[in-house]
Amino acid sequence: MSQGSTINVQKRILLAVMLLLMSIGLVPTSGQAEVFRLAILHGDVDVFDYEIGVVKLALEHADGDHQLELVLLQGTPQDRLLLLMEEGREINVFFTGHSPERERQYLQVDFPMTRGLLGNRIFITRPDVVPALSRVKTLDDLKEFAVGSGTDWPDTKVFRENGFNVVASSYANLWNMLENNRFDIFNRGLHEAFVEIKQQQAKGRDLVIDQTVQVIYPFDYFLYVNRDDHVRRDILQQGLERAQKNGAFDAYFNNHPMIKQVLEDSKVTKRTQFVIGNPGMSQRLLDLPAEYWQVF
Repeated sequence: MSQGSTINVQKRILLAVMLLLMSIGLVPTSGQAEVFRLAILHGDVDVFDYEIGVVKLALEHADGDHQLELVLLQGTPQDRLLLLMEEGREINVFFTGHSPERERQYLQVDFPMTRGLLGNRIFITRPDVVPALSRVKTLDDLKEFAVGSGTDWPDTKVFRENGFNVVASSYANLWNMLENNRFDIFNRGLHEAFVEIKQQQAKGRDLVIDQTVQVIYPFDYFLYVNRDDHVRRDILQQGLERAQKNGAFDAYFNNHPMIKQVLEDSKVTKRTQFVIGNPGMSQRLLDLPAEYWQVF
């Protein structure tokens, strides 16, 4: 066989291998259209309207004409949603709070979705607890209150390892438990609390947002895909990086109604702030560009 024929055979073999890899999602293709089936925790598009918009922004700024489908699996816990994604069933992308385990087990899009806002925690409580919270002066004072948090939330580990008394359960059950005095304060992300309190009050619950204390630690939502799905991970990473560089992400962040309400609230509400450590903060997150984060 001539040298030219050998080269042509090698090229054909290489092309066949590349096509095979692309077909199983291991090699990204420029401009390839992908369907992103995004799981929405609790099936609550109102609470997660901002995060859904971040995914849309990423797809708009990435190469290709991609489609986003929202998958609303009400009552499905985070760990179950992650398992469905890992198995390639029903969903192929999910945003959830960072943990070292999730970083290792899945492909992580290295971009904090709320610029660290999620690590600013305030509390929803009963009106009878408010006077006692107003007397909190130190972190030890705050630790006297039992904190409600999700069973499979990384936040739960953060609070426990910082010495808080944490009562863990499912998201839906936590509202019932708070109302029935099973714990004192329900830890929520600063931008989540304002939407959720309206939902719970509409259900007739006598609950309020505490105006006096705030706990801050480095933490955020990140997007995750199956560990073999480099195509979708790269698309999301590319789109978010472009949106950050051209100013589209900042514009979206600063003008989203949920974020605007939080920023406005921070101007008029002077909560006592307690900064605690996050034992799950990985070196990978610490190495992200400083402009990805914002101090609140």
